Amino acid sequence: MANEWDEYAPNWEKDQTTGVFAQSVFEQLTQLVDLKGTRVLDFGCGTGLLSQKVSPLAKEIIAMDISEAMIEELDKKELENVEPVVDYLSRGLAAQHPAFRHQFDVVVASSVCGFVPNLQDTVSLIYTLLEEDGSFIHWDWCVESDDEEFGLTIERSESVLLAAGFSSVEVSIPFSIDTPKGTFSVLMGVGKKSSLPNL
Repeated sequence: MANEWDEYAPNWEKDQTTGVFAQSVFEQLTQLVDLKGTRVLDFGCGTGLLSQKVSPLAKEIIAMDISEAMIEELDKKELENVEPVVDYLSRGLAAQHPAFRHQFDVVVASSVCGFVPNLQDTVSLIYTLLEEDGSFIHWDWCVESDDEEFGLTIERSESVLLAAGFSSVEVSIPFSIDTPKGTFSVLMGVGKKSSLPNL
């Protein structure tokens, strides 16, 4: 799988859709979360388009992707407060890698979750990596059926976030993007981790 993404890396940002997606995501993110001084995990960061936008606001960003070629493109941006990690997100990695010694205030995933094979396990792990009152926010192409190869349904996003333990879950369709293949809706799933015990 990583090799497939490696092939896309050199031309990733030449696709206009990619830039529009990242900008739209950033605008939604800044409306939801005050990023000033935060510690952020950009899960499935790709070439770092979102990390680049968040970098001036956040204290620190761990930018993670399975594709070494994507991370090489991120490295070219020379973002001082961004630490790249080439790996799969797993409990072993989270327990052993120095970058995961502290909890995150925000975890973001931009056009990633629809491609993750073990999504429930991954989101449940993300929940454990968040500070109390932290947020996990993901954006994915919105699809009508779970049978479709790329993207997520609103129902699947909601059920995965709830099953992971998030006390407040909201899934919406904040924007659509015009692509050469047509106009596609993007869903946004927001899971908030509460410091208050569930009553």
